[in-house]
Amino acid sequence: MYRALYLRALAPEGPLPLSARDVELVRAALSAPDTNGAAGDAAGAGEQTGASGHGDDAALPDLMETVRRWSGEEADRFALVLEGPEAVRGVLRDCAPLALSAGAWLQWIPSPGNSETEPVLRVLTLYASDVGAGLPLSDRGSAYRALLRRHRIAEEQPGVRLASSEYVETAGFRLIALLLAMSRLPGEFLPEILGADLCLRAVGTPPAVAAVLGSGGAEGDDLESLDMGGARPGAAPTARELSLAAARAYIEERSALAGPAGGQEAERRLRLGFHWAAREVRSWSARLLDETSLARHPDHGVWRLICRRARQAAVYHSDYELDGRPLSDWFADVDAGPGPFLTALARSRLVRPGKPDSSPLLGGLVAPDGPMFRIFTEEDIAVLRRWIAHLPPEGAEPHPEDGLPPAHHEALREAQRAWHAQDADLDTGLDPARDAGEDAGRADPEAGSTTSPVRPGRRRTSAARSRPTARGAYRSLLSRADSPALREFAYSYATRWLARSRYAPHRAPERLPVHWDAEHGLRQWLTRAHDRHAETFQEGDVELPSREELIDSTLQLAPLIMIDGGWLQGFTDYQHASSRSGHLLFRTYWDELGNGESDLNHPRIYRALLSEMGIDLPATASPEFSAWPDFRDEAFSMPVYWLSISRFPETFMPEILGLNLAMELSGVGGSYRSARVGLKHHGFSTQFVDLHNTIDNVATGHSAWAADAIDSYLADLPGVLGPGRTHDIWERIKVGHRSLNPPSGRAAELYAAFHTRRANRARRPNHPAHRAPEAHQDRPHRPAHPDRLDLRS
Repeated sequence: MYRALYLRALAPEGPLPLSARDVELVRAALSAPDTNGAAGDAAGAGEQTGASGHGDDAALPDLMETVRRWSGEEADRFALVLEGPEAVRGVLRDCAPLALSAGAWLQWIPSPGNSETEPVLRVLTLYASDVGAGLPLSDRGSAYRALLRRHRIAEEQPGVRLASSEYVETAGFRLIALLLAMSRLPGEFLPEILGADLCLRAVGTPPAVAAVLGSGGAEGDDLESLDMGGARPGAAPTARELSLAAARAYIEERSALAGPAGGQEAERRLRLGFHWAAREVRSWSARLLDETSLARHPDHGVWRLICRRARQAAVYHSDYELDGRPLSDWFADVDAGPGPFLTALARSRLVRPGKPDSSPLLGGLVAPDGPMFRIFTEEDIAVLRRWIAHLPPEGAEPHPEDGLPPAHHEALREAQRAWHAQDADLDTGLDPARDAGEDAGRADPEAGSTTSPVRPGRRRTSAARSRPTARGAYRSLLSRADSPALREFAYSYATRWLARSRYAPHRAPERLPVHWDAEHGLRQWLTRAHDRHAETFQEGDVELPSREELIDSTLQLAPLIMIDGGWLQGFTDYQHASSRSGHLLFRTYWDELGNGESDLNHPRIYRALLSEMGIDLPATASPEFSAWPDFRDEAFSMPVYWLSISRFPETFMPEILGLNLAMELSGVGGSYRSARVGLKHHGFSTQFVDLHNTIDNVATGHSAWAADAIDSYLADLPGVLGPGRTHDIWERIKVGHRSLNPPSGRAAELYAAFHTRRANRARRPNHPAHRAPEAHQDRPHRPAHPDRLDLRS
């Protein structure tokens, strides 16, 4: 269950939305009572101080300190039982699902509809620290990945390999799976996410990992990076301080919007998330501590190895007898527990107790010419070697009745139930069609779609026949909330827009090179393009608009500028925000929103400019904004394209890279300077255009980052898709570049409609998240027109 939920919630493109069952699972976990006292002092502290009400948030630091103190004490308990490399690798693996995604639960809190708000700016500051904004592979997860590599552990990437690992217990996926599920639904779980984040920052380094580090298992800056509450290298505020600032900002905002009762409810839910996380962490840590204690005895490692291989081994070995039974029967009967099996194995001719080097099990059987060559990994052989070395000499009872092993074996048998649970979990959980539920839609044998609510050959409802305009879709796309219909609309709108952008490419006023220059990249082209912009400004006289024209044009750009950077919102996803090419896009997005500083937030600066012009627009995400009577309908066309394509950062990665370059370069050296002349002439602030003309510069600014992102992506491409694919991807980047100013007119529209229909007929329609990235060339796979969907689904 939790492995499957982890994988569903980990994928940035779905299958979304999460099913009703998933949401119920999260709600049940949040509301579960602390029946076994797992939350301990943290819950008690919350109950004592929770009645303080809004305005007295001193209890939040107290709660954090209580959890932080517990975490240190728990690390000491782990240090007492953590013995040997086998136990170290065990705890590092079991902590990997959480530690490799440290901070990922914040990934979808920012959205184009809330990017001006103080809580989101505080969250973004914290999240940018988590992902190491500005540097590739500098997220907290990468620091943990380096730790795994030093201990020669292969399960180092979040995803299916980690989720299917036989070395990681299912219990290790529960907390992170629920957190990631909540992260995909911030509209429903924002205060609980912030509360859980507070708790996890207080925990800092997971206690088991802290015990490993305390024994010399880390190097240099890793100690701080692995502490979820610590500061990143070179940064002053700690994550604990940033998390507390975000929580306080949220409570204050709710109080301002909904009065004292709103602030109290916000704090109540935030505390709920904190106490839930405290229960989860302590319960999981207690289980892991018990397992680590069991691992001190060599029988633990060898019995886990036998249990992992039992299913496959039971198919073989029917001809070899162990204590009068076929060895295959022993493997088929592992549920009986370790005692009889290990005793029989220790007495067999395969083992020389106390002498691993002379035991046939580790000799000829696993030699290059032996029947079990490469059956065991190096780690497996080390486990077997340790077990055999620990066995009493021949002639003595391997496990005396009055010693440790019988009780130890009973504990192993209990622990074994958790080991076996992972198989059943994976068998059911990895089938999205079974677990996604009715909310995500069922597969249609005619349409082949797993999510579409409107299928060909079926009568459309009156709602489905409605034609929402771009203006009508704008507000729905501002949030991270998803539905099959909204997702369908976004995909169809983006693909139709891109199809239009492919029309008559030779007529594009600003074109990328015919071929990507693998030796020099795009920097030289970028410099030449900037020179052309500058020449246009210098050689031409700036035609001054009238005051009325300037105000109107500024207003019509508001739906676009108020979501500045919106085309990149998909790159807040944890796996993209620190990747080799994606980190440059996240850095741009982070910059567009002011790097957490309100005075530099682009939507706020633009709102202030409009206010100077006598226009006070409502909040961007409000119904009143998109219904503002002075907006023309066409003012929403480009913003809806941005918002639509941004929902598919993997499917449309090449196109987004091209769009990003076009957007960042569009005004540098030319139109920004022209706009400055007009604004200054009429006495308005020029801060917005001045800021963009500097931060978008082609040497060290957004335009340079955009070019570098494309170069990094294309340079890595042969290793992912193989040689010979660069040209196809470059063509898609060029289409994305042109999509900022696609051709208009009847011919371009007919071209887009024809190629959209042809692509639908030629390709089996299925969800874009389930297709290889390279398969997305010139097609929307959906059967419906982008403006014929019911967005209320």
